[in-house]
Order: sequence, then C-alpha cells, then structure tokens
Amino acid sequence: MAIGVVHNESSIALKAEVTEGTYVPAAAATDYVECLSSGLELVKNTEELARDTLGGTVESEASRTGVPEVSGSIPVELRASATEGGYPQSLDIQLRSLLGGRRTAATANTTTGATSTVLTFTSHPFLKGDSVLVKEAGAFEVRPISAITSTTITFPFALDNGAPSDGVTVAAVGTYYHDTVNAISFSAEYNIGNEIQDQVDGLRVTSGAIENWTVGTIPTFTCAVVGQDSARSNDTQSYTPNFTADALPPVTLEACLWVGGAKLSYSELSLSIENEVSPITDACVASGKQGHRIIGQKVSFSANPYMDDTTFATYTSWENNSDTSVFFYAFNPSSTTGEFSEAVAVWIPQGKITAHPTGDANGLATDALEIKAHRSSGNDSVFMSFI
Repeated sequence: MAIGVVHNESSIALKAEVTEGTYVPAAAATDYVECLSSGLELVKNTEELARDTLGGTVESEASRTGVPEVSGSIPVELRASATEGGYPQSLDIQLRSLLGGRRTAATANTTTGATSTVLTFTSHPFLKGDSVLVKEAGAFEVRPISAITSTTITFPFALDNGAPSDGVTVAAVGTYYHDTVNAISFSAEYNIGNEIQDQVDGLRVTSGAIENWTVGTIPTFTCAVVGQDSARSNDTQSYTPNFTADALPPVTLEACLWVGGAKLSYSELSLSIENEVSPITDACVASGKQGHRIIGQKVSFSANPYMDDTTFATYTSWENNSDTSVFFYAFNPSSTTGEFSEAVAVWIPQGKITAHPTGDANGLATDALEIKAHRSSGNDSVFMSFI
C-alpha cells in the first residue's frame, strides 16, 4: 500500500521498560490495548534552534534541531478485567505509570458476627484503601475499607442492606494507589493503519481522567503522556491484538456516589489525576535527557448532586473547610437480580470541598461540587479498585 492508510486499522501495544528510554517491543497479543478510535495520538516534536546570523542578506540561515520529545494521549474505556481481582489489560500500564502502586487481594469468606460496617474473618488479605465486593446473595455491594485488623475490615459507611450473612464471600480485588516512587516508564508500538509503525520509548503518564461518567453511558479513561523519542518504520503490528482478558465496560446505571458517607443523587461526575513531571536533562546523552520524574501530584473530583432542601451537609463541610470523602463505582449486572461483577470503584478517603456553587441540570438546581484530595499518612490520596 502507498497512500490511503486507514486510521481505524491502527493498534497500540504498551510494555513496561526495564531501563527508562530503552525500547521494549511487544511480546504477546495481550500487550495490546483496546483504545478508543478517537483521541489516540503520539506525536514527536523537536525543538527548532534558529540561527540569527549576519551574512550580507536578510534571508534565514539553516536552523538546527534540539531535544526531541514525544507527547500525546491514550484514551480507553474504563473497565475491569474479566478475571475477578485481575489487573485490566486496557489500563494496567497507564495506571502503573500514573499512580505507581498496585496490589491484589484474593477472595476471603467471613466468619460470624458481621455488622453493616465491620466484617470478621479468621484471616484476610485486604488492606486499607481497597474497595471490596460483599457477595450477599441477591444484595451485592461494594464498599471501601477504612480500617483493618488481622481479622476484621471496617467500612466508613454502612452497607445499604445491613449486616451480611455469616460465611459471606468477599471478592478478590486489584487496587492501584499513589506510590509514584515506583511509577514506571513504558514503550509503545504504535501501528498507524497497521502499515506504519512508530516505536516510542521513555513514556510516562502526566495525567489521567475519568470522563463521560454520565447517566446511562460508558465511562472512559484518558491519559496524557510524554516520552523521550520515537522511531518510524514501514512495519505492521507484531501480533494480532487479543483483548479477551478484559470485561465489557460498565454502563453508568446503578453507578452510585457517596460524598462524606452520604449517598447522593447526581447525573455526572469526573476525576482528574495530574502529575507534575520534570525532565532529567543531560547534555552528555544523545537525546538530551535521561528521562522524567514525577515531582508533584494533584487529584481533583467534580460532581453535580441535586440540591436537597432537607440537608446541607456538603455546604456545611465546604463552609467549615472540613474533610470529606468520595466513593463511587460501576459494574456489570448478572442475570441474578441484585448481583453483579466486573466492578470499577474509586475511593478518595480525605479531601476538601474547594467550590460549592449552584449549578443546573436540565432546569433542576444542583450543587456543582469541586473536591481536592489530600494525603493523610501518605500514599493514600486516591485508590482505584477493579473487582
């Protein structure tokens, strides 16, 4: 083929790097990420070094080029793995670069004496910050863990259906969390129309955002990235992509939101995680830099809960500059009423409401909440769990 490369035949594979800036090729069909057809972009730019010299003419002198840099975005559907507690293929590399920390916990069964906020086990693998699925028959629910002992987990607010039965199963979960010391760099094999291949190295995520979380839609997660360099060749994809390890994306129905432990009615929300990334410039290397490091992180959340004339809890929290929390999740329902799987949950244990103006949703008054997360003991400002 010469001209006429079809964009919708493109594909992209992502691989964690051992050494930042050293390209790692795709090694399997499952290294590919199922991106949205609109918004995927990896662009290489080089700084133009203009030469303003005198030579008996006003014409420009030939310029030189300086440090190359790659920038772009990787948009995907927000979804869980098809394996309970597994890491989602479509998001794993990006979240490891954005947040840095990840962990899994296996399934566990409770013993006796559970309440609506405390579950008891002989022992359990869960950690503070994980969001867990309590599989009470016909009444599945997800809650974040705010405290643990070797035999108990505690929820910050009660299960809607009250205390679960003895011996209830708590599902396996995979959780990503702030630990940017261990944030990875990664390589991308970007196949444009499956005819032209860009090999991009030294990529790091500078921001990640949950978008399109509105009533009855499929939410998305878009990452902005920067990288060190890119090489282009006339090659096709190394493997035929296989995306079967991931579940279908959830539709935002029964996708509930809690702020300060109170369940709120709302129509849309968003989450933004922004990393301040600094280049390690080095005149002794050919690319002009050794890589990038994360030097700051900001987590912000917004939602539009409907105004309620029976409570002013969020307004009071804003006025008093009190801490609040945020929790929301979506899932794929099963054929059994009240049961589901493949849930995606986000937990912000502590944050400040930074704005509380009056909004409007189809003529109905809302609270246009803006919340900024902050750390408590460290590595605990935001948690994303996949169940």
